[in-house]
Amino acid sequence: MAIPGYRVGLACLAAAGSVALAVTLADPALAAAASPAASPAAHSSFPHYDHARHSDQIWGGYADTGARFTSISGSWTVPTLNCSAVPNSSVSPWIGIDGYDSDTVEQIGFDQDCENGVAGYYPWVEMYPADSIYFTDTVKAGDTITASVSVSGSSWTLTEKDTTRGWSKTFHETGSDQLSSAEAIVEDLGNGIGPVAPFGSVTFTGLTADGKPLASAGTVNSTNIERGNTPLTKNSSLSGGTFKLSWLHS
Repeated sequence: MAIPGYRVGLACLAAAGSVALAVTLADPALAAAASPAASPAAHSSFPHYDHARHSDQIWGGYADTGARFTSISGSWTVPTLNCSAVPNSSVSPWIGIDGYDSDTVEQIGFDQDCENGVAGYYPWVEMYPADSIYFTDTVKAGDTITASVSVSGSSWTLTEKDTTRGWSKTFHETGSDQLSSAEAIVEDLGNGIGPVAPFGSVTFTGLTADGKPLASAGTVNSTNIERGNTPLTKNSSLSGGTFKLSWLHS
């Protein structure tokens, strides 16, 4: 969960051509939580609209609102991280329901972490505000990922597949939530919100919400990761169920 009581500032890594974040914590005891983890970063989802608690935009991608959503599915290709630019950094692509204008998110995806200059990919499932559940199946750059989230009554099914490597994980959870949005997102993550791992671009394809292409399933909202007034990502237009999210500072 995001740490309250910090201020954020923008620091450009000119030599690397990337953007990092300077974090000042109100409580020095929390300083360690803002540092990149040596192990998989704890995935932290946070409703992007809550500017009272966070001054930056931490979601990039598209979210549909204006209807009651019970399913979303789609695919994307795992990008190659530029870990030489920002050796300790993270970013996370996922699909899910809720979170755009509610305080719960039912989501599945993976963390893309640069740890001491080495790229790692860590799949997870999350029923926010509960913690992420990480699983150990291998994900590599270039793999094709398909994922889905659906609910019937209070029973949730969340599935992630790496079709390149042939593994599939399905999780069954229980919860009663608002079902107010469906989204495909790349998220700036980590306790305190750390530097974004430069990822080039992520293209989502085959996105459907309640069986309709994401572009026509509800009111379409575009969002990009930002630091203050500086955009870090840019969406292409959403065509049916396809769009490309590009990192602007590689």
